[in-house]
Amino acid sequence: MYAQTFNYSGEVRGEDLPPTDAEWSDYARFAVTFAPTSKDDASELANWALARWRRTGEVPRTVEELRTCLWFEYRRWRFRDRVADPETMRYCAALVRQIRSLV
Repeated sequence: MYAQTFNYSGEVRGEDLPPTDAEWSDYARFAVTFAPTSKDDASELANWALARWRRTGEVPRTVEELRTCLWFEYRRWRFRDRVADPETMRYCAALVRQIRSLV
């Protein structure tokens, strides 16, 4: 759906990030620039992190974990063949805000 625009090198620059009030396509375009080492581990982390965010508003603390969660949300919604719902959009914005604070 979205072409990879740069390779994940461990370093993300602020200008690589979508704005926190972005459209779903902007989050998706950034999400596909990352490939987790294990899809099973990514699924476990992302589901845990989403449940935690729903309870506490907290997101993971490392860029790799945050990007893994964003990647997984893209995949979750891609296979539903629709754009993310408002709650997921808020979650993605929170992930991007945290990434921005770390880069």
